[in-house]
Amino acid sequence: MMIAPKTFIDELKDADYSTLIKERDELIRSIQSFEEAEKRGDRSGEEWNICPSPEVRYQCDLEYLAELCAYMKEKYNEEYVWGDKRL
Repeated sequence: MMIAPKTFIDELKDADYSTLIKERDELIRSIQSFEEAEKRGDRSGEEWNICPSPEVRYQCDLEYLAELCAYMKEKYNEEYVWGDKRL
């Protein structure tokens, strides 16, 4: 079962910025993997028999990524631009 994008972000509210970067990179890898499989027309894997389908997971990952990037922008500004933290 997929969760709402806002809930996804709520689960990351206490995460440090490096964790957010890792989560973002994982979402990007998942998105790219789906896109590469789609380009090949490869729907032979077991994941196509699982609900939610890869297409639904792809769409959710895109929404999660959008929400995560917006949250990362806010957190970066608060902690690194206006705060005293460093990457």
